[in-house]
Amino acid sequence: MGCARQFIELKLNVPGMSMVATNKGTCKGFPMADDLSQLLDPQSVAIIGVSENPTRIGGRLFKYLTKHGYKGHLALVNPKYQELNGVACYPSVSDIPVQIDCALIAVPEKFVLSVLSECADSHVGSAVIFSSGFAEMGSDGKEAQNKIKKLARAQNLRICGPNCIGLINFSSHTALSFSQLLEIDTLIPGNIGFISQSGALGGSLVNRAQDKSIGLSYFISSGNEADLDVSDYIKYLVLHDQNTKVIAAVIEGFRDGAKFIEAAELALMHQKPLIVLKIGETEVGQKAAASHTGSMTGSDAVIDAVFNQKGVIRVHNYDELFQTASLFSKGRIPQGGKVGILTSTGGGGIIMADYYTKLGLTVPEPSLETQDLASKEIAAFGKVANPFDLTGQIFSDPDMFKRCMKLFVEDDNFDIVQVNVSMVAGQSSEQRASMLLESIGESTKPIVSWWAAGSLSEPGIQLLNGSKVALFRSPERCAAAVKSLVKYYQFLKTHSDPAQSVTDTDYSISAQKAGDLVATGDKSLNEHQSKALLDLYGIPVTREQVAESPREAIRLAEEIGFPVVLKVDSPDILHKSDAGAIRLGVNTQEELIRFYDEIIANAETYNPNVRINGVLVQEMIRDGTEVMIGMSQDPQFGPTIAFGLGGIFVEVLKDISLRVAPLSISDAEQMVKEIKGYQILQGVRGKKPSDVKAIVDVLLRISRLAQDCKDTITEIDVNPLIVFDEGRGVKAADALVVLKGIITPDNAHKKELFSK
Repeated sequence: MGCARQFIELKLNVPGMSMVATNKGTCKGFPMADDLSQLLDPQSVAIIGVSENPTRIGGRLFKYLTKHGYKGHLALVNPKYQELNGVACYPSVSDIPVQIDCALIAVPEKFVLSVLSECADSHVGSAVIFSSGFAEMGSDGKEAQNKIKKLARAQNLRICGPNCIGLINFSSHTALSFSQLLEIDTLIPGNIGFISQSGALGGSLVNRAQDKSIGLSYFISSGNEADLDVSDYIKYLVLHDQNTKVIAAVIEGFRDGAKFIEAAELALMHQKPLIVLKIGETEVGQKAAASHTGSMTGSDAVIDAVFNQKGVIRVHNYDELFQTASLFSKGRIPQGGKVGILTSTGGGGIIMADYYTKLGLTVPEPSLETQDLASKEIAAFGKVANPFDLTGQIFSDPDMFKRCMKLFVEDDNFDIVQVNVSMVAGQSSEQRASMLLESIGESTKPIVSWWAAGSLSEPGIQLLNGSKVALFRSPERCAAAVKSLVKYYQFLKTHSDPAQSVTDTDYSISAQKAGDLVATGDKSLNEHQSKALLDLYGIPVTREQVAESPREAIRLAEEIGFPVVLKVDSPDILHKSDAGAIRLGVNTQEELIRFYDEIIANAETYNPNVRINGVLVQEMIRDGTEVMIGMSQDPQFGPTIAFGLGGIFVEVLKDISLRVAPLSISDAEQMVKEIKGYQILQGVRGKKPSDVKAIVDVLLRISRLAQDCKDTITEIDVNPLIVFDEGRGVKAADALVVLKGIITPDNAHKKELFSK
């Protein structure tokens, strides 16, 4: 078979079907790292540490596997028993006479490593480790977890956990978990794959989803992620599971930002929406997440940037997570953001119209044809509009609802149809729900329904649960989910290849030259060196030279042309204005001599130990708009690019956009457009539009520079970048490059720009 691991075939006797379990290794034709089928769809399972006590983890695993009808081969391991409920029990995993795909390890932490080693020796394909006491417990626990990781990698043994509650394959009714959510009688399969780093929270959410008849393909509790992490599971569900159409995840932190980005890009490429509840947004929440799972949490602003850049749908509470996932799971694609609202309550219609409008969606008038036909259905005092209030007439003529709903569904003025249902009880609610489903017909438009009523409407609500209509009990969550749906499919239309950039097409650069220049730096490159680095990457910079005396400064000023700018050139002063070591608009030789001496004196007062190379003589730029472009190294996601208005405005207003490198052309374009100050760049009050294309070009070049020098540079600050009128380009008037590992009082405040 050409496999690295031994191929073992196990025929399983399952009524009505022929099943073959294999120790698959790399036989499937895709990398071992992606082949998680032995873990997520095992044909043979061993419970190590099984117990006859149904309250213990080992006992609950046995109970739930059998309760929900696992159809594969089940083996038990515990030297205390010979059998439990007719299932053979063995002293150790090595004594099991058949090949095991997945071992469920329910033993104390101190025994985990030895049990895992025995599993590896027995060619077990995967394992779920439920035991706690690892990375979440501090340095000793981290060391123990690292041993698990090393063993897993050395033996090609894929591991879920430790410190997890396991996983559930809803399609095959395989319950590899001890979660009490499995006390439910029936597992409802569906097309939503759900991954959670938090086990208990994840189990609670699954229970809520199942109560609302939201079907799942998988529930995966990833725990401490000694081996497999959220990104691995996303990749598998995207590439290798046809049942999964939507992926929902609860994430506390990212162990490998680059791997998550890769997984998100795969999800986008295969059009499997990825919906994430990222917990730990606040500083307190981040500390709690770190102690819980040992994850790195990262800047929330950078996480927002990554999600926006890669088409990840972010939600902010657990109800929103599954309600949004449920809407996406219907498989109905909006052609735009025009919403038609049909309501039996005028106030409810107004509420929804407000929400949609605030979120940037449109609530247009019905077509003239719809207005004409619908006007014949309502009383004279009624009006056909959007929202369309059916009034109390709907109770005397229930069929009117069905007829009007059909008109809205068929109206090309609407991409999405929203139905509001107010106070209907018992049979009436069931009738309303039935009519709603009937009126949809063959339409593929997204249909959403907000039911304002409570328990009295339960019969109708139950009928809609699990139907092609997405049901909501909150107007806010309904509108937010619809907005996410529209935003995602609009993103797909405009999304470009992440590799699409200027970096390999319009210029070439020697990374060695950049490396040599960076190597000459101290804790940072001075302004002159920083601009030399920008120049290597084709970024326009001001004409300038360093003068070591007033006489030399005069000569350089005459070559450049008055007026000029004077700045101290020192590796010890990163922000020259703070030291009073900069002068603008120097017009004469006399002014130059006086200011030269003042700059030197101010620098020495600011820092008595300052090293001064001289004074930088720079051309004075008299027009243009100031913007800034920056880069900072994020601990999870690497080089992160920032853009905003320049000068002090970026620090005061914090009107910036963020993306992680590498940038695509569309990434750079969106960065410019999404700041509030974009209107200034477009031209206001008679001012000509700025050269936005040149800004985009610089963003792409900074992105390439950041990637090439990611191991040596921690921060780039181009502020201001002067943007001239459209077609006239840009020019960097100031620049700072801070080298990796160096955080000084002068640059520490810049980190705030990359975090909320």
